[in-house]
Amino acid sequence: MFRIASQLDAERISAIRKHERAVLVFGPNASAADVATSLDALAHDACRSIVLTSKERLPEFQELIDGDRIFYLSCGELSARDLDALIESALDSKQPSVSLDHFLGPADLRRMALAQSVPELADALRAAVAKAAGAARTRCVLFDSERQALWVPNESEGESAAVGLVSFILRTGTTVCLPRLGDDARFDLDLDDPDGEASDRFLGVPIRAGGAVMAVLVAIRTAHEPPFEPLDLAAMEAVAAHASPYVAAWLGEPESDGPFRQRALREHEQPYSVGPEPLRLEPAWTRRATWFAVATFLALVAAFVALKGWLN
Repeated sequence: MFRIASQLDAERISAIRKHERAVLVFGPNASAADVATSLDALAHDACRSIVLTSKERLPEFQELIDGDRIFYLSCGELSARDLDALIESALDSKQPSVSLDHFLGPADLRRMALAQSVPELADALRAAVAKAAGAARTRCVLFDSERQALWVPNESEGESAAVGLVSFILRTGTTVCLPRLGDDARFDLDLDDPDGEASDRFLGVPIRAGGAVMAVLVAIRTAHEPPFEPLDLAAMEAVAAHASPYVAAWLGEPESDGPFRQRALREHEQPYSVGPEPLRLEPAWTRRATWFAVATFLALVAAFVALKGWLN
């Protein structure tokens, strides 16, 4: 990990290039020009960049974000714990998974299992979060690994995964609980709480599937409601743990050519206005079942005739 106050000099560029992987932490109050100059001079694909800047300078970084050149952008300093979590994630360190077996009733699990599209699954998860954590407003933010973008069914088609608390949770796999959103340097209103206020309370947990974070569940309470407690956090993590196989089935990488996976891909690519297609389970052997039954029947008849002739 390398801390960079402004720009890289030749000595540090040489030192960074000696490492197979490296994390660059720019700032505080880094400028987009200095970051871009350093990254251009380094030209090291295995580097991940964490930038600490000010709110006034955030618009300067739009081009770097659009070019996927920044791993995470914060409008202010981060605590040592939060910065360490980002650095570990940037270095591809493995995070422990959560497995809890409470807080979800049969109706919640049934709704997840019977979801016929990605939007239906997201709605099922939001309903489970609302019940488990006692939150009036909930969100299910999904990650598109191909576009490196966050999206919400029926709400947004794609937002940068380099800004905001939701992006932080995605990058680090860390649960975040805040009594007031606006007091945190990672907060981005448009992505984290588009219908709320900076005074809202926030609780966000990652959904892991296959070792990677594929979605983020968010619960929001207003400042007039009580803060989230450890029991609420445990409930949210339970929902995320139970949701993992369903999220993986709809959004994960294909493991086989089975019909369920292909239907999931088609559903994901359809526009929101198109309804879910009916379930079609057609393994290869079913297409030959009729001929197999006829052949079996003829073989039995031939065997019976042969046996009767032998007995006579």
